Amino acid sequence: VLQPGEANRLLGEFVARKIRERVTDPTVATKLIPTDHAFGSRRVPLETRYFETYNQPNVRLIDVRETPIARITEAGIQVGADHVDLDMIIYATGFEAVRGAIDRIDIVGRDGQRLKDKWAQHPVTYMGLQTEGFPNFFMLLGPYHGATFCNIPRCIEHGVDWLTDLFRHAAERGIDHIETTREAETEWTRQVAAEAADSLFMTVDSFINGSNREGAARSFLFYAAGNPAY
Repeated sequence: VLQPGEANRLLGEFVARKIRERVTDPTVATKLIPTDHAFGSRRVPLETRYFETYNQPNVRLIDVRETPIARITEAGIQVGADHVDLDMIIYATGFEAVRGAIDRIDIVGRDGQRLKDKWAQHPVTYMGLQTEGFPNFFMLLGPYHGATFCNIPRCIEHGVDWLTDLFRHAAERGIDHIETTREAETEWTRQVAAEAADSLFMTVDSFINGSNREGAARSFLFYAAGNPAY
């Protein structure tokens, strides 16, 4: 039985061979092959002819780790001693997944507690659906939810169906207050961390473990055991 690291090494070698087959310039191909993290531990380009794009004469790949961007100019970008003339610059700097959209809303719970303050170090939720101190506040895809590791439009359906049934149940019985307990969210957050402890995802800096947040503790934001188990 292969250990996760060895299995990933074999997968990485396979991917590297395929990239070299598709990219004609060996130097460019090498730059496109992941070397500083296990393959799949960061999001991969789920693509159609993405790598072939680098074979086009009008496409040029610059590794800014080798040649950092010096400045943006009126006519383009200064990269080291080279100036790249551009009509348009698209900033593809990523986004903060899972909790970024929630953090942009000033969500206030019981006794004036702000969700941003409660989650300053790392999120705490019960199954990615609720957090204690914020009654009647539900998340369809919050931190530690099971559908974060699958095709979200499809896997989120069970959450929609479950919450619909919950609201119907509450309305039929005159229940106007629904809230998780601190014990439940603490245990779920602990379970999520235990499932992820041996994952290769925890070996790299990535939004998946929250390491893109300055001053925050690492916290695996997905549920690693998979959607069926969830």
